[in-house]
Amino acid sequence: MKLKWISIFLLNFITIYCVAQTAGYKFYCVLDSVTTAGFYTINLSPEINAHVKTDYSDIRIVNKVGKWIPHIVASSANNKVNEKESARLKFTIIQNNKVRTVLLIEPAKNSISNIELTIKNTAAKRLCTLSGSDNKEDWFAITDSVLLAPMANETTSLSTLRINFPQSNYAYVRVTVYNNNKDPFNIQDVLQHTPANSLPKNKIVQNPASAIVQKDSGKMSYVQINQHAGYHFNYINLKLNGPTYFFRKIEVYIPEAGNPTFSHPGKLIQSFTMSTNNTLQFKVPLLNTPILYLLIYNEDNLPLAVTEAQTAYDDTYLIAYIEKGNSYKLIMGNPFATPPGYDLSNINKILPADTTRYLSTTKPIAFAEKIAVPSKVKNNKWILWLAIASALLILLFFTKKMMSEVDKTTQDDSI
Repeated sequence: MKLKWISIFLLNFITIYCVAQTAGYKFYCVLDSVTTAGFYTINLSPEINAHVKTDYSDIRIVNKVGKWIPHIVASSANNKVNEKESARLKFTIIQNNKVRTVLLIEPAKNSISNIELTIKNTAAKRLCTLSGSDNKEDWFAITDSVLLAPMANETTSLSTLRINFPQSNYAYVRVTVYNNNKDPFNIQDVLQHTPANSLPKNKIVQNPASAIVQKDSGKMSYVQINQHAGYHFNYINLKLNGPTYFFRKIEVYIPEAGNPTFSHPGKLIQSFTMSTNNTLQFKVPLLNTPILYLLIYNEDNLPLAVTEAQTAYDDTYLIAYIEKGNSYKLIMGNPFATPPGYDLSNINKILPADTTRYLSTTKPIAFAEKIAVPSKVKNNKWILWLAIASALLILLFFTKKMMSEVDKTTQDDSI
């Protein structure tokens, strides 16, 4: 009999503990069934991330009784690049005057793309062209009308000018900078970037399309980007219409408390420079705001029209050891949750290098709220009057007793 009561107590305790582990979470996703036990990868879609904090402290994997299953959070951004990304190139300056600067570059490998010129700090801008040749006599166009617009470096006396162009395998590359009767750049070095297709690629997940509202006023353009939900993002990709050649400062803001406006967009996150020859992809800290603002400084130039704004994030996923013969859920959306302390976080170096088994999930579903239905209050005023009367009687009793004690003390003092 005693053993039976102990079992009932333990069962109730475990039930209460499991309920406590799932309390406070507002959304859940059902995981696909598991036929073989092992480590699985669970991708976090934009819809899931819209209900999760950016530190992923409020997402859990739970089994059918609500018990937490240890997991680690991983990202494709943590992929290590073992190959050297850039190398110095042999180059010769064959012309350098107020008309033009001509560099003859000899690639270090069989192919070349995405070079950088290291120059002494300057705020000047120039246009340049690139040509390729195998014999130094017959030259063929690679790219033209590239705007070189360096940003002064606050920590060193050097700046870099990156020139992006398609991968080429010419034996020689010629860079011609047009100085337009102005002093030339002071070029110090030339670096070759490893072609993108030979480097491990981080998988970047695109969020659903955003809505754009733009207002041009004076020398500024104000752009509001609406994501429709708090999707995670640390990349912003823009498409523009307007002048062919441009060099503009752009700032990214996120709303703070209150109602944000174009004139009061909130907190400044980061500043960038966008120009004709960059990719118009900007990296920011990981955010999950549904609304953000861009402020573009046009100065005395015609405004640029932002025709498309796409947010994206580095592919992020959970890795966990899942047993077969059980059902599992992701639960999320607990604003008071803190990061769990799993052993798996400290031993993840022994996990398989490539977890190729994936578990799919349903779309997030809101937990049903338990709404307390108030019972009809009866007109029981007599209970209130009875309580008041009882309180008065008790008060009179203790008052009378206290007075008796005072009188007794007075008589003792007089003797």
